[in-house]
Amino acid sequence: MMQTLPPLIADAAALSVAGAGLVRYEVGPALVGAGADATVVIVAPGDHPRVSGVQDSTKVLLRGEMGPALAPRFAFEGAPPLHVFAGLDQGCLPLGTARCRGSSASAPDHLQHAELELDQPLSRPVLDAVRPVPAPGPVPGVEWVDLVPVDPIRALESFVLGWFPAEETATATADSKGTAGEPDGRLPEALTAFHHLARLRPAIHRFHDPVLRRPEHATGPLGDRLVFAEWAGASMDWSIPWPPQGPDAEDPPVWHTEDPRNEDAETIPEKEPLSRFLLQFTLHGALLAAPYHAATYVMPTARLGVLWDALRPVPLSPFLPTYQAVEFYVAPGLLVAVSRDEHEATVSFGALHRGILTPLLEHGFRWIRFDG
Repeated sequence: MMQTLPPLIADAAALSVAGAGLVRYEVGPALVGAGADATVVIVAPGDHPRVSGVQDSTKVLLRGEMGPALAPRFAFEGAPPLHVFAGLDQGCLPLGTARCRGSSASAPDHLQHAELELDQPLSRPVLDAVRPVPAPGPVPGVEWVDLVPVDPIRALESFVLGWFPAEETATATADSKGTAGEPDGRLPEALTAFHHLARLRPAIHRFHDPVLRRPEHATGPLGDRLVFAEWAGASMDWSIPWPPQGPDAEDPPVWHTEDPRNEDAETIPEKEPLSRFLLQFTLHGALLAAPYHAATYVMPTARLGVLWDALRPVPLSPFLPTYQAVEFYVAPGLLVAVSRDEHEATVSFGALHRGILTPLLEHGFRWIRFDG
């Protein structure tokens, strides 16, 4: 059964909800009406991620100067009711009541940002009317997957150069946690290539847990090692034997160490050598840093079948095998992380454009988060 939009009302009727003594304020592109009974927020329609407007089915952002008279209206507790509308060409579309769940101030009583949470999620037709999904436009391809078995360093380079745009200033800066000097020896080819790539695309050094700009010397139960990446505040790290020796010196094994500050820290070998591990690590970081995300609730593994025709598997062993055992899949402009066993699975998506996620609605998954 087709869902219809709520009736539109005139701007004056929407503002009248605020009650007597109405005072109007312009907050960026939004109009805010403050009255004796309520606060009315009228936002402009459009796809405006992280700026004023509807962000998803429950979140509305306001960005702009909100002075001492208006700021108390967006207090977490004790503020008058908030009524939110979207100003369409033919009138205002009611979006419901909301509560302010977060704000920031440039000075006391001068808000610059307020995050509103709608009391009832918007239906898909309403969301599409107030935040239409734009066409994706050009997206990078996935031909680099063919290189993974034969030349993972080139595969990593091709992925990063395609996924991340060039920046005006592409220079590496010293890592405050790095060592004062360079390692006492030549870095393996894969790590050297990664750092060269980071100078071309600095975004890969802005991941939540990036590869260290300067590796650090350490010791462990398997011997001396060179730590090149840390995770979650150094609660775990990844390293290579140092100095690398023998037939694997150019593409050494990777060691994963849990709780490296602990004297009894456990160090275990990763399944992938350095060149392929760096690709795994970068895919994971790029997915987490993507502009748009979607994530499913746990579902039967058999439900994944609808995805395979649209995705290419990346031929790597599972990433973080003792935690999520993530398998990576890709499509143009889309990264996909699948964690599964014989019975249950979860899927996370990272996309360069919102419109890449929207077709996933056809599959009927239950979503923890859906930015499309």
